[in-house]
Amino acid sequence: MEVLFGLLFVVVFFWWLSRRKKRRALKVLSSLQAKAPKADVRKPLTYTRPRAVPEPGHVERVPMRFAQPGRVGELFSYGGPSTGQGYVHDGSFAVIDVETTGFSPGKGDRVIELAIARVDKNGRIEDEYATLLNPEGRDTGAVFVHGISNDAVRNAPLFSDVVADVLARLDGTVIVAHNAVFEERFIAAELARAGMKPATMPALCSLWLGQQTFDTPNHKLGTLAQHAGIPLVDAHAALGDVRATAALLPLMLDRFRPGIEFGHDPARGLFDPYRLGTVPPMTRASSLRKGSDGWMHSLMSRLPISTSDVSDAAAAEYLETLALALEDGKIIGDEAKALAKVAGRGGMGAEQVRGLNERFLELMREAAFADNVLTAGELIQLKRAADALAAPGYFDDLQVTGTTTSSPVAEESASQSTAPKPRKCGHCRTPGHYRSKCPELN
Repeated sequence: MEVLFGLLFVVVFFWWLSRRKKRRALKVLSSLQAKAPKADVRKPLTYTRPRAVPEPGHVERVPMRFAQPGRVGELFSYGGPSTGQGYVHDGSFAVIDVETTGFSPGKGDRVIELAIARVDKNGRIEDEYATLLNPEGRDTGAVFVHGISNDAVRNAPLFSDVVADVLARLDGTVIVAHNAVFEERFIAAELARAGMKPATMPALCSLWLGQQTFDTPNHKLGTLAQHAGIPLVDAHAALGDVRATAALLPLMLDRFRPGIEFGHDPARGLFDPYRLGTVPPMTRASSLRKGSDGWMHSLMSRLPISTSDVSDAAAAEYLETLALALEDGKIIGDEAKALAKVAGRGGMGAEQVRGLNERFLELMREAAFADNVLTAGELIQLKRAADALAAPGYFDDLQVTGTTTSSPVAEESASQSTAPKPRKCGHCRTPGHYRSKCPELN
């Protein structure tokens, strides 16, 4: 027991000694602080690095974490509230978005998907461009975010291959992007890697503009789109984000009463016209859903409106894949995804896919009329294929000319086919001819 009390005494003694030392240290520190001059608590202490005096006419390009109105970055100069002294834009806007391998172009991260939509001030889309890009050996990064694997971009064009197509869509426009500094840093890095340094372009950050015009918990693109009732079909797919931003733009411009002005006119003459379209894009239709409109409608709605002409090899591969998918008269999810991959490799937009679908329907029609007889069963197959290819009513002008079966379905179809509708072209929808005879295509 005496040993225990002895140990307890030693512990208490050392605890008291340490407390005494701490009290003395605090007294010394307090006395030093009392003697030191007090800082102005209203102004945080900052360190300003000495800067050289700029030469006359010099425009300083400073790295920014946020698109501040009136500032000039690596590639963009940002617009802000109108003062009546700057340039007011009334022409086209180029809404852009990129998906990347990471967050730092300075550390080697690359653009792996880029989308651009040229729109007017009312948000009407004039042109769309979208492509996957090969990061030249860089891993694509967070696949669970953007859905782009290394295999998906292995045969995609390089940024330098399509730089003329990109700059052609930025030419003469004001650039718009959500958190535009992010897009600016990556596009500037890709242009520099391609050996190009275009003129500064006026730009508008829709994140900044959204903060001025929407009272929402945050100002992420998805939040703003949901608040405005705008569908964001493919979040983190470049084209989906571009379309949502383009739809938000006129709403935000209308709400921002001071109006927007820029420091200078849009840049022009940015691209080499002889390099346009020399390398086709690689498009992507992601996050397909059957929905109420079917798989094919979902596929086409996720592609850019139109691209360049499709090569014969790409068209043949698509038609062959389509024939296999329609053997049972319908398209299911895996078949739609297979068609989307073929369309993407071929650089197709929605218009190119629609044209090939209608070419396939024309081949079906010609096969059905090979014996100069259209049976009820053949008409059913034709209409089922048209519905599967998001072309309902394509064969509404046809009527049964003979039957080889007496099934109730065939008889019902025959009875409903006595009043044919005018023949319409699958391309221009003008009555009187089919796509194969369309004067616009011949």
